[in-house]
Amino acid sequence: MLSRSERTPWEEGNPASKLCVLGEAPSYVEMKLGRPLVGPSGEIFNDLLNQAGLARAQTYILNLWPYQVTKDRMGNIYNPYNECLWHNRKGLTDIGEKEGLASIDKARKCGANAILTLGSPPMDALAGGRRPIMKWRGSPLYSKRISKKFIPTVHPAATLHGVYVWRYFILWDMQKVRDELSHHTLVLPDRNLIIRPSYSEAMEYFDVCRQAGRVTTDLECMNNHVSCFSLSYRKDEALTIPFIGPEKEDFWTEEQEIKIWLKYAQLMSDRKVEKINHNLIGFDAVFLFSQCGIYVDCDRPGDTMIAQSILYPDFRMGLDVTASMHTRQPYWKDDGKIWKANSKIPWDTFQRYCALDAAATMECWDVLAEKLSTRDGGYWETYDMTVRLKDALCYMAVRGLKINKEGLAKTTAMVAKKLEQKYDELAQTADYPFNPLSPAQCAKYFYEHLGHDPYKNAAGGISTDDKAMSRLVRKASSGAREAKLVQEIRALNKLKGTYLEVELDLDERLRCSWNPRGTVFGRLSSSKTIAGTGMNLQNLHPEFKSFIVAG
Repeated sequence: MLSRSERTPWEEGNPASKLCVLGEAPSYVEMKLGRPLVGPSGEIFNDLLNQAGLARAQTYILNLWPYQVTKDRMGNIYNPYNECLWHNRKGLTDIGEKEGLASIDKARKCGANAILTLGSPPMDALAGGRRPIMKWRGSPLYSKRISKKFIPTVHPAATLHGVYVWRYFILWDMQKVRDELSHHTLVLPDRNLIIRPSYSEAMEYFDVCRQAGRVTTDLECMNNHVSCFSLSYRKDEALTIPFIGPEKEDFWTEEQEIKIWLKYAQLMSDRKVEKINHNLIGFDAVFLFSQCGIYVDCDRPGDTMIAQSILYPDFRMGLDVTASMHTRQPYWKDDGKIWKANSKIPWDTFQRYCALDAAATMECWDVLAEKLSTRDGGYWETYDMTVRLKDALCYMAVRGLKINKEGLAKTTAMVAKKLEQKYDELAQTADYPFNPLSPAQCAKYFYEHLGHDPYKNAAGGISTDDKAMSRLVRKASSGAREAKLVQEIRALNKLKGTYLEVELDLDERLRCSWNPRGTVFGRLSSSKTIAGTGMNLQNLHPEFKSFIVAG
């Protein structure tokens, strides 16, 4: 145990403790008081530590750097000599690495069974490379550098200057690390992920899922076609059925692929089999029906996205966040970005990714279903009300709206001509040319050049939005006509770019994707389709509505 005289702003506690906490650097308050994590962020840390069932007195606390640091607006971290220690895109610099060696060495030599890292720099120091903290927080990881397991979480200071509800993330991550203190080995979920099934193995797995009475399936699409899908009936096993091989070749013969799709259709339309998916209502059911002619049927669909939204409306609904809260599965979602340009993700990795999606979803559903039953008297009524929208949303998404394309094209041309006239008028009216769509150039013209007092937005920043332009118009002084033209150009530009130039599907119908709980208040929302066509159909411009044709 470090004595009071040995305690510093960057180190405190007993190095033999089972838990080590590795922060970034001492703050001004901590430098002044001579202890780590005792300022405002320290109060949050202590409170959450107690809620997680951990004691500060039994925790060894370190900071990566032994001095106060500064941060710029981009989040880059600098030492007292203004040398960059950590870059928000590149991670630790050579100087940051060198300055943190002493603390890393102490973390290696301490007796902790697990380490909780606070913020991105300590996580990068243990894991190597640059890992976005909001992706990897809550992931049980192993550091080869210090031969210890660790769980990264958000730094408590971020909840003071960022998002308050991140405190719940820290609490959940602390509870995870608490469960790791009894042993030093990292034991991750043991999942059997089958990625190269034989034809008979694939066909038999459909029957296994049917006999189990439940199935999770995850679709992976490229160019609006299914490249593979996975099946799972339990959290520790999943099978991926690929259609494209490692060399872009067909994985099955034509006859085999037909039989696989027929078997899949039988499984998904079997009402007795519970269907469990993440975003089943908003995507999977719609895609399977519209692109594959497969109707998803069951008494009560298990949609983990909807359950997550109902239980935790303040958090993102992605499977990565859901799994970080309810499982011990380390972050894996970047393995699925095979659609990105220059992606170097191996074929096997992508197939495992698809299988893992299904297995993790199954595990999440079992946890969420229990919480829907037990939390505050139960949320099943709200859940059932939402999933009953499945068929209606599927119909709307597949049917779409018929559009008068010829009338739309004529109006687009007319608006483009009118927009050109407004630009010409602005060029003749203004003292010098500026871009009316650029907030910075508008601010420079109206507030610096013309000398008007800047209008502020709710956050205190300088605003040149529509309200600001309206106030300038009402002044009836210099710049009033320019402000009015800026408003008109912006309105016409939005009408043209957002509505009139909307991309229709090949059948010249307008469609969108529907999210049954797309807002924090739980209401329906809409957006472009997965193919990039369509738009939000809930806030149509009045002039656009005249182009919608019945039929």
